[in-house]
Amino acid sequence: MEALDVASLEKTIGTKASDSSLDTSPPAAYVEEKLALSEGEALARAQANPTKALQIYVCFSPEDRENPRNWGRSYKWFALHNSSAFALDDVYHVCSCVCAGSISSGATAIGSEFHASTEVVTLDLSLYVLGFALGPLLLAPLSEFYGRNPVYIGSWGLLVIFQIPLAVAPNIATVIVCRFLQGFFGSAPLTNTGGTVSDLWARNESGSAMAVYGVSSTFGPPLALVVSGYIAMNKGWRWLFWVYLIVFGVMWILMILTLPETRHTIILQKKTQRLRKSLHAEGLRAADYITDAHADERKGLHHLFAITLTRPFRFLFTEPITFFAAIYNGFIYGLVYLFNESFPLVFGPTGHGFNTGEQGLCFLGMCLGPILAALLYPLQERYYLKQVAKNDGKGVPEARMWMARVGACLLPISLFWFGWTSYTTIPWIIPIIASVFFGAGIYIVILSILSYVIDSYQTYSASALAGVILVRNLVGAGFPLFARQMYTRLGYEWASSLEGWFALGVLGQGNTLNKMKIHHIDERIGD
Repeated sequence: MEALDVASLEKTIGTKASDSSLDTSPPAAYVEEKLALSEGEALARAQANPTKALQIYVCFSPEDRENPRNWGRSYKWFALHNSSAFALDDVYHVCSCVCAGSISSGATAIGSEFHASTEVVTLDLSLYVLGFALGPLLLAPLSEFYGRNPVYIGSWGLLVIFQIPLAVAPNIATVIVCRFLQGFFGSAPLTNTGGTVSDLWARNESGSAMAVYGVSSTFGPPLALVVSGYIAMNKGWRWLFWVYLIVFGVMWILMILTLPETRHTIILQKKTQRLRKSLHAEGLRAADYITDAHADERKGLHHLFAITLTRPFRFLFTEPITFFAAIYNGFIYGLVYLFNESFPLVFGPTGHGFNTGEQGLCFLGMCLGPILAALLYPLQERYYLKQVAKNDGKGVPEARMWMARVGACLLPISLFWFGWTSYTTIPWIIPIIASVFFGAGIYIVILSILSYVIDSYQTYSASALAGVILVRNLVGAGFPLFARQMYTRLGYEWASSLEGWFALGVLGQGNTLNKMKIHHIDERIGD
C-alpha cells in the first residue's frame, strides 16, 4: 500500500480535518478507501461501513479539545509553567538555572574542605554547564520522539536524586562528576520548553509565552546567588544540596501528578489507540487499518539513533540561521559568565568588603533587569504582528530580532559603566545599577534569538535549540575557567572594558540574523 502523506496535515495543527476520501494513488486491493478524519468522524464512518477496509488516519478536528492549541488560556499557562521549572515549565526552568549557579556561593568553603585550587573548584560550575550543553542533544530528540512528559519527569527525577551524593560528597571528584550529571539531566527545559511553547501556541501567538520563558532563562542564574549566599554562609555548602533536594523533590511530585503531555504526535497516537480499541470491541473491520496521522514518520529506534539524535548537529552545521544564532548566543552567554565572576571580586573582601550573603544580594540588579525588560516586550510583539499583517498573515521569524538591536546596545554600555565604577571609592550601588541594564540587555537578546529559532523551525524547534544551546553552553563552560585570572591581571576596570569592546564588536551579528529568512524546512530536514 502506498503511504498517504497526511502527516503534513499536522505540521500546522490548525489544518481542518477532511471527511471525504483524499486524492491519492490507487490503494492496494485490500484497502477500499483512504481517509484523514477526526476521532468522532472516524468512528462514525467505520460504524456506517462495518465490513469495509477503511485506511483511516486520525488527526485533530478544528475544535478538538485534546489539541494543546485549543486548550484554555489558563491551562496553557499551567502546562508551560509546569515544564519550564524545569525552566512548574518556567518554575522548573528557574530551578534548573538556580541549581547551576548556586555552587558559586559555596565555592570557597568547598575549596577549603577538600584542599582544592580555585581552578578545580570552578570546574563544579563549568562541568554543570557542560552538562547543559550535551544534555539537550539527547533529551531534545527524545522529547520529539517519545513526548515531553517522559523526558521532563525522568530527567527531573535524576536531577533530584543527584542532590544526595553532592550533599554527602567525600571528595572534590565526587562533586565534579555529580555536577556534570546534574547539568546533563537538568538541561531538559533549556530546549524542551521551546518545544512546549510550539506545541501550545501557533507561531504568531507565542510571543507572550516566550517572554515569560525568557525571564526564567535570564532571571534564574542570578537568583541562584541571591538565594544561596546566606544558606552557604550560615549552614554550610552541603546544605545547599539538602535544601534543593527538598524543594526539587516536592516539585518533581507535582510534575508527575499534574504535568499534561503537549506533543501533538503522542496525543494523536493515544487517541488512535483508544479509537482502535473501540472499533475492535464493535467488531468493525476498519480497526485493523486505522492509524494516526504521524504513523509514517515513526521509524523506530533505528530512526531515533541514526537520524533524530543527529538532527541537532545537522541543524547546527547546515542551517545558517541555527549556526549564526548559536555563535551569537554563545558569545552573549560567555559575557554573562565572565560578568558573574566579577561580582565576588568587586563586592567581596578585595573590593567593597561584603560577606558571602551580601555578595549574593548584589545580583538583585541582574534579577531586576530581565523583569523590567519583559515589561517592554509588548512593543516587540506589536512590531512583530504588524510585520505579520504586512506578510498576509504569514509568520515573519526575522521580525523577532527587532528589539535585539536595543539589547545589543545595552550590553557594552553597561559593561563600560560597571567597569569604571567598580572602584571602592564609588558607592556600591552605582555598579549594581549598571548590572540592571546588563540583565535587561541579556534578556532582550537571548529572548530574541530563542523566539527567532522557534518561529523558524516550529515542529523541529527543540532540535534546533539543542544545536544553539550546545554552542552556548560550551562557551559558558569554558569562560569561568579564566574569568578570575582575567579580572585579576587586567584589573576590574579594564577587564570589564575588554568585555565591552567585544560586545561592541558583535553588534553586527544581530543584523546578520535579522536579514536571514527560512524556506521549506520540512523538505530540507525531512525525516
